[in-house]
Amino acid sequence: MVRCLLVMTLLLSACAQVGTITGGPTDEFAPRVMSESISDKQRNVKTSEQVLVFDEFIKLEQPQQRIQLMPADSRLQYELKGKTLRILFLDPLQAQTTYTLLSNGGIKDLTEGNDSLMTWTFSTGPNLDSLVLNARAKECISGKQPSTIYLGLYQTDTSRTARYMGRFDPQGQLQLKGLKDGAYFLKAYIDENQDGACSLTESQDVLFEPIVLSQIQADTLSFYLSKPKKSEDTTVKIDGSKPVSALQSKPITASDSLALAKPLSSLVLQFDTLPKDLLAELYLGEVLQHKIELKKLSTTIDSLQAGVYTLRLVADQNQNQKWDAIDLDERKRAEPIYFYPEKIKIRPNWEVSLPVNIPPGSLFKK
Repeated sequence: MVRCLLVMTLLLSACAQVGTITGGPTDEFAPRVMSESISDKQRNVKTSEQVLVFDEFIKLEQPQQRIQLMPADSRLQYELKGKTLRILFLDPLQAQTTYTLLSNGGIKDLTEGNDSLMTWTFSTGPNLDSLVLNARAKECISGKQPSTIYLGLYQTDTSRTARYMGRFDPQGQLQLKGLKDGAYFLKAYIDENQDGACSLTESQDVLFEPIVLSQIQADTLSFYLSKPKKSEDTTVKIDGSKPVSALQSKPITASDSLALAKPLSSLVLQFDTLPKDLLAELYLGEVLQHKIELKKLSTTIDSLQAGVYTLRLVADQNQNQKWDAIDLDERKRAEPIYFYPEKIKIRPNWEVSLPVNIPPGSLFKK
């Protein structure tokens, strides 16, 4: 009897032990293609669809924007069932043409949302076009939220529909493959109204002269986007919030008079090399405090009240003493800008020496 009670006690004790059930390690990998009806670099393709089977269940994320066919000769339709995705070409593909089917974050796993850049380059004829375009892009005056930047290659300077279209990654880099040689007009833009095209009011940069793809294979093209110029007074933004005129001055108030009574400071800008026609603009908050045309490697800005400043440098290419945005009527690109990457703290009665060097990858033209 005692033995029976002891066995029952042990069994009840084991049943009372509660463990934690886990779902296993977190999935950190993008979906992997197990089979495909059109393989990369395939020639003489006659099918009207791409069928992809993945190693896990997937979901689509903005497929109309993130899954593209270049050139865009056909509309796409998507049919998803479990791990299988059918991408239908609703319009006939052109003969003897190289296409690239690209998913830039449009296909994600169902649970964790992992994605990757997926591309398939194929030809409806026996040959593959093999030219590559490398580009980088950045907004001259960026907003608080990062924006998606697109690049279109157009056959004429009045075309609204691009022959090839690409999407810059979050670091502002882009590579388009499988391009056919020829002369193209290039336009980088932010599709603010999401209509699939670049409007006259959207932030953009345009190469107003055509480029021949075979002649730029060793180059990386740079684009710096701005809102098109509307008037003589250029409007800019320092931090993506309220507009600030480049010629704005701050009215003196009673509090300003008290601040001016305090000891003032100086800022010494020191350059290793000095690009031509360079302006330095020093902002306190959003208000322009000083604008100086830089002529020497070492330049001193005096009479600064204490505060946290922002420095930007402008390549004043037309020498009008201000920054100019892109001018579509005059077919002129925006003047390059470089923002000093750190805030500059000025204390009362100080002299701050600041080494300023414009990095080669800043899009700023020397």
